[in-house]
Amino acid sequence: MNRRTVLRRAVPISAALTAGCAAPGSEPDGRNESGDRENGGYSDDDVTGTAPIPMLEDPPEAVYLPGHRKSMRALEPVEAGDYLLAPMLSYPHPFWVVTGTDRRLVEPESGRGVHLMLVCWDRETKTVLPGTAEPTVTITKGDEQVTSRPLWPMLSQEMGLHFGDNVSLPADGTYSVTVDLPPLPTRRTGSLEGRFTDGGTAAFEFTYDEAFREDVVDGIELLDRERWGERGALEPMTGGSDGGMDGMGADIPYSALPPADDYPGTRLVDPNADTEASADELPRSGDAAFVVTLLESGSRLADGDGRYLLVSLRTPYNRVPLTNTSLRAGIERDGEPVGDGPVELVQTLDGELGLHYGRSLADIRAGDSVRIEIESPPQTARHQGYETAFFEMDALELSVPD
Repeated sequence: MNRRTVLRRAVPISAALTAGCAAPGSEPDGRNESGDRENGGYSDDDVTGTAPIPMLEDPPEAVYLPGHRKSMRALEPVEAGDYLLAPMLSYPHPFWVVTGTDRRLVEPESGRGVHLMLVCWDRETKTVLPGTAEPTVTITKGDEQVTSRPLWPMLSQEMGLHFGDNVSLPADGTYSVTVDLPPLPTRRTGSLEGRFTDGGTAAFEFTYDEAFREDVVDGIELLDRERWGERGALEPMTGGSDGGMDGMGADIPYSALPPADDYPGTRLVDPNADTEASADELPRSGDAAFVVTLLESGSRLADGDGRYLLVSLRTPYNRVPLTNTSLRAGIERDGEPVGDGPVELVQTLDGELGLHYGRSLADIRAGDSVRIEIESPPQTARHQGYETAFFEMDALELSVPD
């Protein structure tokens, strides 16, 4: 490889166990800085160990293999109203906050703490819920509140969609966590219609001590150095049933969308694509893969006599849905626009088809050209391997086959 793949730092665990999913200082949503100034003035010398965090200096502008696989501890899932959620704990690590088309690196800081993560899903369908209903966590030790904050919606190769943040902790011991989940604002269809209209509350505990610190650091797996920066993605943390993630007895679903061939309707095609290309080569923009299909009028997703345009936007390897993206679709026929111009596609969560963007169109037919415009990239924080992808996203020009 010509790309420089270097170990930028070996972060001491005194640093690696502090920062996480909230950037220090001023955040876009006003999150406060977390660190020793707000948590009792503890010393970094209280924590020892080393967590190597390889960082590429010039990663490709695409999905790529990072230098390591993270280590974490999964707790038993807990109920929160209609939601099920699984808490997971790790060491904090660098990640990127996305605001519009800008991204900003968040570096670990010094001090004690954990990287707290939640995967939330529907009990009946095991559909992992998108990052549009950010949970708020309140953490206490005894009678003292340590912090209360919303968690970031995040995208990780190993974990898929989840919520996360870094929490600094004043001392070793047992901590109590209360999670408040709001109603899900995303449009829901199929078996999810009418669900998650109320929020939910859950509670759990975790122990932070030397054994935990040693466990999560010793579990870090470094990839072969020559693979750092290769196009590709780490495999999900699988092991549970139905392709879920597994840890400490917790069967946690992974947020993989159905394969492209499982979608009903007429698949839209790239008129300029090589006709010899295999059917599983999906159109891409910004290294995101698109499944674009047109459902017939009368389908359960279509309104009236219209046909339903469904756009499933996903990562190119693990089929993780790319949420909080703004898409519009315009139709042309014989070189002339149809209707009043491009229309917004609505982010929708379906019990069978998963997260997608869609809309019923009253006038669309075989031979029409369809232009999918990406007005804003996925507004989701990124872990390593995803931070450079899904930004420069050109419009897709597709056609409805005869």
